[in-house]
Amino acid sequence: MRRFLVVSSDVLAQAGTVGTTLLEHGDYYDTILPAAGHATWSPFDYPGLPDTPGTWDGLVIMGGAMSANDDAEHPFLTDLFELVRRFDAAGRPVLGVCLGAQVIARAFGGEVYETGKLETGFHPISVTDDARNDPLFSGLGPDLMVFQNHYESVRGLKDAVTLARGNLCPIQAFRIGERVYGTQFHVEVTLDGARDWYRVSGKHLYRDAQNMVDDLDAGFIAHFRAERKTCRTLVERWADLAG
Repeated sequence: MRRFLVVSSDVLAQAGTVGTTLLEHGDYYDTILPAAGHATWSPFDYPGLPDTPGTWDGLVIMGGAMSANDDAEHPFLTDLFELVRRFDAAGRPVLGVCLGAQVIARAFGGEVYETGKLETGFHPISVTDDARNDPLFSGLGPDLMVFQNHYESVRGLKDAVTLARGNLCPIQAFRIGERVYGTQFHVEVTLDGARDWYRVSGKHLYRDAQNMVDDLDAGFIAHFRAERKTCRTLVERWADLAG
């Protein structure tokens, strides 16, 4: 049984269908919430980030409400950048989702920037020619419908291969080396998870996309089955990179 480390930077950014897929695939995972270490509401003592990959077979970094540029306010992000590099140096796969993808970008010298408009709900993305022979994306294209929820994106990744593109967010998925992947879209999303994001963040965050909030249920009815199949394939293939 392979065992993966999941880092959730926000209590609402759980493993979701990523975790379910790993379990159904015969794997297991541990979750660490480094930002909750001093939360007054918690009855638990949350462990901090490990210094090394230890015995974990791979690393998954979920989303979060903060920016990957907020390392001064959230010092654990600096440690997370280093942990990403150490997993990669050890030859163990890394998967970053939304904020997680942006953490990977910063860990490898890329830039995280504001797009100027919230992208949320289901949107189409295009799989690139470079993805045709990629271990995760081959056979999935040319177009995918995926769930988005972000104000920021990445650029300036000199050694990355772009695997999928979108309109508002030019880099929707990328690979660094052979085992490090980032997806700006949410491979882990569930209907209840998305509802919680909308409920907690409030109308001030979704002022640019109120129709997406209103049409959330309809979007899931129309697109979730296909997206779930795509995301299951990506996660299973990613886990298999661990050998």
